[in-house]
Amino acid sequence: RKRTRATADQLSVLEDTFAVNVSPNSKLRKQLAEQLQMSERSIQIWFQNRRAKVK
Repeated sequence: RKRTRATADQLSVLEDTFAVNVSPNSKLRKQLAEQLQMSERSIQIWFQNRRAKVK
């Protein structure tokens, strides 16, 4: 499986969302996935990794 990195634009949206909500529900993840053209799973993993980074 090829790893995909989030673009700068995608990252800024993800970081802004993270600042407001560290654990988005599935509805919000779905919205982000459509908006950013990323899979819902990759959004989920991004937030999981980002929360771990804060610890």
